[in-house]
Amino acid sequence: MADQESDMEYSSDNDYEFEDYYNSGEDCDIEQIDPKRTDPEYFVYECLNVEEVEKLLNESVEKLSTQLQITPSLAKVLLHETRWNTAEVIERYRNNASNLLVSARIKAAAPSVPPPAQLPVPSTSSAVVVVASGATCSFVVSSVPGCSASAAIPGTSSSGSINISSSTSKAHQTIGSTSTTTTATVAACCYRTQLCPVCVTVQSTDKFHALSCQHSFCRDCWAMHFEIQIGQGISTQIECMEQRCDVRVPEDLVLTLLNRPMLRDKYQQFTFADYVKSHPELRFCPGPNCQTIIRSQDISPKKAVCRMCKSAFCFRCGTDYHAPTDCQIIRKWLTKCADDSETANYISAHTKDCPKCHICIEKNGGCNHMQCFNCKHDFCWMCLGDWKAHGSEYYECSRYKENPNIAHESVHAQAREALKKYLHYYERWENHSKSLQLEQQTLDRMRTRINEKVMKGLGTWIDWQHLFDAATLLAKCRYTLQYTYPYAYYMESRKELFEYQQAQLEAEIENLSWKVERAETTDRGELENQMDIAEKRRTTLLKDFFPTEA
Repeated sequence: MADQESDMEYSSDNDYEFEDYYNSGEDCDIEQIDPKRTDPEYFVYECLNVEEVEKLLNESVEKLSTQLQITPSLAKVLLHETRWNTAEVIERYRNNASNLLVSARIKAAAPSVPPPAQLPVPSTSSAVVVVASGATCSFVVSSVPGCSASAAIPGTSSSGSINISSSTSKAHQTIGSTSTTTTATVAACCYRTQLCPVCVTVQSTDKFHALSCQHSFCRDCWAMHFEIQIGQGISTQIECMEQRCDVRVPEDLVLTLLNRPMLRDKYQQFTFADYVKSHPELRFCPGPNCQTIIRSQDISPKKAVCRMCKSAFCFRCGTDYHAPTDCQIIRKWLTKCADDSETANYISAHTKDCPKCHICIEKNGGCNHMQCFNCKHDFCWMCLGDWKAHGSEYYECSRYKENPNIAHESVHAQAREALKKYLHYYERWENHSKSLQLEQQTLDRMRTRINEKVMKGLGTWIDWQHLFDAATLLAKCRYTLQYTYPYAYYMESRKELFEYQQAQLEAEIENLSWKVERAETTDRGELENQMDIAEKRRTTLLKDFFPTEA
């Protein structure tokens, strides 16, 4: 029995030793490769839904509200103003809370009402003037017997009206000889009413609301103001109704006065969208009708792919992914293309003549290596030069050769040279864009043919998977190559090195495209070797020129 127990104990110890050997990272000699160093497009992000983002934002609001002892509504405005930088809000609030509130337009920068005026004393008339707390104009109520009254609206004059500061919480002035009972009755009556300067109606003071600027309006006018602003898509930027007053309306007041559920929902959707857009770590997926929100602490022009709709976009600017071109340059390029594309389309034809037999040829594939169906001459679609002259080391036609003496030419000559340069890059940009579309058609045809082979028992889908991998890589490489032309158009330094790597990449892409279009008859090893070369060219160019700094 003792021997059995000892054997069991020994066996148990050995199990632990083997488990430690296989699972312990310290005993393994396998080197951990940092993907940030090997892959220039490596990007860490997560896809969140609306509920998860709301929880994330509410946690920041609750944290700030607790630390500064302020309302959640005020915390939202401060975070939205500082792009959700909690530390910055706390520091500025503790250093100078008043300046922070003024800069966030929560508090008025200066008194918005004039100082109290001297009260004239008429000799022949009697009146009672009452100003309630938050009122913006003085008025006289005439509904009390024995009181001769008229209303005074700002901007008008009346002998019976007297302007009094709105900061006065309760005041009344008795003019002439009036009994004590009459004065008390008028004062009590007038204290419960107020004039709205928008609808010019006298209402009870409990129907009025004022912001920190002390501009007071009735709730119906506020509600109408909110409806109009929300209808125009405005939410977090709703301001006071007073002219030249930019104090923001807090969220709790808007939700309090909006009675229609549909408007409340729309307002909350707009505010949520504003909060997400102001948060540096959050981006809406640009896919149609997609509610996914991408979050990343790395605010770089890297590619994010939505897990729901599979849309790919640049995380920094939200447009189509555009490496190696940075966000500012691609914006300038797209604007220029939108302005000059008709000129480019007019000059650039969709068909070209064979440089040998001069027969008209239409491009029906993505590859720029063309072969005339009439004379079998191999030439380049871009420069019409002999394909053999391109060589394997330098793809010369991708480079633009500037006129070194253009600065001494006339203004018209310089304008023609500028247009020539733009057309050079635009034609290649557009050509690769069209090639991507044509190669998608090639992929569809390939999928159909392989499906037929599988149905006939000529291999399985796994046996032909390398063809789809090659087509996918080709599209990836050509997409990168397309965006090298806007980069080259605007770049000034290191241009020779960039154009050399661009030419290397373009040559390998064309070789890969040629092999993919004939993939069913191409040796698998040769195709995979070409895939490896093209991907290395692409990665090298991105490592050297992709601006990934946040």
